[in-house]
Amino acid sequence: MKKLLITLVTLGIVVIFLIGFIDVSNPKIQNTDNEIIYSVASIPTNFKVVGSLDKRVQDIVTATSRGLVELDENNEIRPSLSESVDVRDDGLEYDFKIRNDIYWSDGNRITPRDIATFFREILTEEKEENIAALLNVYGAKKFRDGEGSFTEDVGITYGEENIVFRLNSKDDKFVQELTTPQYRLRKNVLLWDNLKKNYSELIYSGYYSIEEITMSEISLKKNDKVGADIADKIKITSDDGEEVAMASFEVGGRDIVVNPPKSQLSRLKSEGRLINLKSNRGMYLAFNPKDDILQMQGRKEVYKLVNKALEEYQLENTMYVELAEGSYFRQDKEDLEKLQARKVMSSESQEWVKPKVLHMIAEEGSENKEICDYLVSWFEKNTDIYLIYDLIDENELRSIEKVNYYDMAIIQGSLILSNEDSIYNNLVSFLDEKNKGNLQLAKTEGERQENFLKIEEDLYNNYRILPLVFYNDNIAINKKVKNLILDGNGNINFRSMSIILCKL
Repeated sequence: MKKLLITLVTLGIVVIFLIGFIDVSNPKIQNTDNEIIYSVASIPTNFKVVGSLDKRVQDIVTATSRGLVELDENNEIRPSLSESVDVRDDGLEYDFKIRNDIYWSDGNRITPRDIATFFREILTEEKEENIAALLNVYGAKKFRDGEGSFTEDVGITYGEENIVFRLNSKDDKFVQELTTPQYRLRKNVLLWDNLKKNYSELIYSGYYSIEEITMSEISLKKNDKVGADIADKIKITSDDGEEVAMASFEVGGRDIVVNPPKSQLSRLKSEGRLINLKSNRGMYLAFNPKDDILQMQGRKEVYKLVNKALEEYQLENTMYVELAEGSYFRQDKEDLEKLQARKVMSSESQEWVKPKVLHMIAEEGSENKEICDYLVSWFEKNTDIYLIYDLIDENELRSIEKVNYYDMAIIQGSLILSNEDSIYNNLVSFLDEKNKGNLQLAKTEGERQENFLKIEEDLYNNYRILPLVFYNDNIAINKKVKNLILDGNGNINFRSMSIILCKL
């Protein structure tokens, strides 16, 4: 009995002692962690060549670096490091006045000399196809090839408040090209080839600095000199697929997931957790220029069938795609006169010899596989043509002109023609020799648009390469994140994004 009493007394003392550590008042948790967790597919370490990176990886560059100018969500050019640009000598000279209130992450002011040094570095380190605008600067191509001095022979000069670019030839799209991520100001570009090793040695021109890098995560912190009301921290985390990212999103482990599974879009929209935006990607139908099975009338009728199939596909995927309706570029949909003329021409029908089998190709990937499967099923249900397809790798697609086993191809690409993955580059293999020569001569965005316009009517009227749909971007977003927008290049605008802090 005595032992039992001692045990009970001891237990009571322990309970009373532990209760002293319990806060019996109503819990008042203040969420002060001003952080956004953003899901991406992978975290590379080499950021020296920016123009060839995936858009979501480029977001790391656009968060940590600013450009002379930037492209807003309405494709309007806005000043960033510069406050104005003066265009002189009939478009051959561009004089950017540099702001006096811009700073590196270490607190030192960004100078025109810093900007000129950066352009000298990317002139030799970035891939040639990614800097066509810069290579149009006087003397730039020779300097890249090892001739001459940058300070004496290249048409980039600077003063205390400005930097001036002198071009070889007029390029109306020069300033717009400077908005792309590869032209975002970085210090010591060579060190960006191993960002995991060198990130702590670098200073940054953007709204964020890199605080830490692991194999699966990059942590960004807001720079001290940024007065903007933006998130204090951004954690960019790699996820093995969209399904994994969404599972984490649903339990609060991710705040932003770009292009979540299509099966989730309607639900996310109804919950107010989805942003639907027009992207800069399009899909086109290219007929084999060597194929003699489908004459022009046959190509016309097949194009009509594919369009009918995609009309039904769009009804099921309104947040995912938008019909091109005869426009090669999204902005062309406003040219109603041109579209009406093409609609009338496409509606005209004549006798044609239907093939028993049509062979389609597309670059391998889940997106193309879904489209191809849908088209195969639609043709089986609605026509007596048997449609088959092959998915091939990028190298095969780029060298497709060497083979002749297919009838048509599904081609996707960026609508920004200076991009490495632009439709301009992706369609070259499907052109006849005359039109191919015209396109291959152009390098800058302006030249490419001008040359494409020259062959556009021929491509459409002869049913060689035709527009099908434009894609949309969908972003699953936690309700605490506000003002998330994509700029005109398809990258996240970190200058506008902030957090709504909640009290629980």
